[in-house]
Amino acid sequence: MVGDRTSSAPAPDCSYADAAVYVDAEGSSRVIARLQDLMGVQGAEQHLTVGPVRVYGARNGHATGRKAHPFDFLEWPTVLECEASAAPAADVVEAVAAVLEALWRGGFKALAACDFEDELPACGGIARYPLPPAPEGARVSLGSWWRNLLFLRKRED
Repeated sequence: MVGDRTSSAPAPDCSYADAAVYVDAEGSSRVIARLQDLMGVQGAEQHLTVGPVRVYGARNGHATGRKAHPFDFLEWPTVLECEASAAPAADVVEAVAAVLEALWRGGFKALAACDFEDELPACGGIARYPLPPAPEGARVSLGSWWRNLLFLRKRED
């Protein structure tokens, strides 16, 4: 079930080692500092630790400088790289979920891209933002639409 972090077993190729959280805000240092305040945790200027997850802030190399629509989250200016140490999957999901929820509480638009986004609140944020209308007669599933978008971005690298 979507959003239920305990009901489904992970896919065999699912990795809980990392997640990228895209944030529609300039200044990764500012985002990290605000996140530290929202979560009540300490950290360095560009990173913090939440449970087994270390969160690093960086400028998104795919940012375009224009105000991107939520479905263009890969162009949002800040990306938080979440790297997990060897830890149970449930602990990693809980930590990334806490980061997302804190960002949302703080008024940030944020969306996670990872193998376990369906285990996160609002499917990693995708459920918080509407998809663009599909062309008439087109049948595109939510999962395939995002996978295609991510695949195209990876090819650009």
